[in-house]
Amino acid sequence: MKWILFTGTWRLTDENVERDVRAAAREVIERGDGIVTGGATGVDYFAMDEALTCDPTGKSLKVIIPTHLENYVLDYNTNWCKLPVTKATIIELQELLLRLKTIQPDHLVEMPHENEITQDHYNLRHDEEVAISDEVYAFQVNNSTGTQDTIDKSIAAGLPVTLHKKYSIEE
Repeated sequence: MKWILFTGTWRLTDENVERDVRAAAREVIERGDGIVTGGATGVDYFAMDEALTCDPTGKSLKVIIPTHLENYVLDYNTNWCKLPVTKATIIELQELLLRLKTIQPDHLVEMPHENEITQDHYNLRHDEEVAISDEVYAFQVNNSTGTQDTIDKSIAAGLPVTLHKKYSIEE
């Protein structure tokens, strides 16, 4: 089994991004490979949700978040709950991550950061995602810097960026 890192914007998406991510996730799971994400809203959420729909056991999904789940959700509610991310979006994300934690506890990696989460912690999460992946699928909206950071780290680590879709969405 190969592990495919899905990376992309967490904030601004549209129906084209969602359709493409879900189709790619289905293809990965159906061929017997697994998906790695950083457990965010947007692209990560679409990939995780599709992976768990295709494989309800959660064995083909690994998620790395930059802190303990409770702290992660608190950080989202405190710092990232701005349109288009809403309280409802965050609740859906929390429920999906809790579901994975329940069915495959070792497939939700909670990094040990306890206090305020900084951009450095999110960037360290990118390092962890790259470390356990074999290949990268990128869904980059408006030249997202976080997505680009993961792409750059993947290339530096010798991982092939097999799929790189770029989107332009008005903010």
